[in-house]
Amino acid sequence: MRWETLNENCIFAFSPELEALFGAYSLLGGEALHHVCTDLYGAARIAEWKRRYRFLFETFDAVRELGTYSMFDFLLDNLSEGFTAQGFRAYILSLPDDERVFRQAGWSWFDGTTQENICRALTDDAALDALYARVEEKCASFLGFASFVRQNDRYMEEFFALAAELDGPALRGALQAQEKAIEAFHAQTLEKLKSSDGLDCSQKLMGKTFHNRGPYETFYFLPSLLLPFASFRLFYDNGTPHNRQILVCSIREPEKGREDTIAALKALSDETRYQILMLLAKHSPVNGQDIVRALKLAPSTVSHHMTELKERGLITEEPVRTAKYYGISKKAVRELLDTVGKDLKLNDPEGTGK
Repeated sequence: MRWETLNENCIFAFSPELEALFGAYSLLGGEALHHVCTDLYGAARIAEWKRRYRFLFETFDAVRELGTYSMFDFLLDNLSEGFTAQGFRAYILSLPDDERVFRQAGWSWFDGTTQENICRALTDDAALDALYARVEEKCASFLGFASFVRQNDRYMEEFFALAAELDGPALRGALQAQEKAIEAFHAQTLEKLKSSDGLDCSQKLMGKTFHNRGPYETFYFLPSLLLPFASFRLFYDNGTPHNRQILVCSIREPEKGREDTIAALKALSDETRYQILMLLAKHSPVNGQDIVRALKLAPSTVSHHMTELKERGLITEEPVRTAKYYGISKKAVRELLDTVGKDLKLNDPEGTGK
């Protein structure tokens, strides 16, 4: 683990073992944003892992829409200079079943599931049926949901076993090849901290304005190659003993082609979506109900447009209990405009066509 204090409450950290965990999660999600794992390990080996860890892959697929990346929230308790994947695994599996499942239950933010609900569902079939009824629209498989709740220890064991298989010479070599990108993220973070505190620096790195703003005692900045997202933020919002924020940012070059640019421009060309972006640019973060009221639209209409904008990466989303807060992704919009400028040679001297 590389561990460096940047100022009195900001820390830079990088762990190859943590990279393997991000890689395992990326494989479970089908490498939606990148194909680095396929490039490193090959399709045949990944197919063999899918057979060997069939329970893990099929269970994840059943509950993937329920915010199962919440497993990384455990890092808020466990991230330290002495971090190891084995120690992280031991900590998670040492937790009582109901606490472990509840802390992974991303759906609790939108349906009010409590730890007591989950505790009953571990042994009571009627309670499990009632728990599933809360999430049925987002989870098509009762058996997969039941496996996640009642066999969560097996789910976590297989997750860490898969991650251990990823943590080998191929990954270590790939991370060594990314040393310049890691150092660039380190330098970028340091530069922003010269004129910003930890929270403002995080907002600039993510290109969004946060609804949950702490205060946090310590900020951690982590670069990542295998992260299955462009970036994500972990934080506690209830004054818990580990009052931390962890920001993980991808160091990959964006994999966007011309079709992505055209799709984003189509999203911008819709008048209602453009109005939503203007509202977010002026007032973000804003929750869905505020958008409904401000633009006098039906909730279903707003939901449709937010989905389109989110898929094109033009907005950010931050779940807060039963609500979602949205902001404009200034970074994504700037990148889109830069791409258009390059494609159409808008920065070339007039008339050269070069």
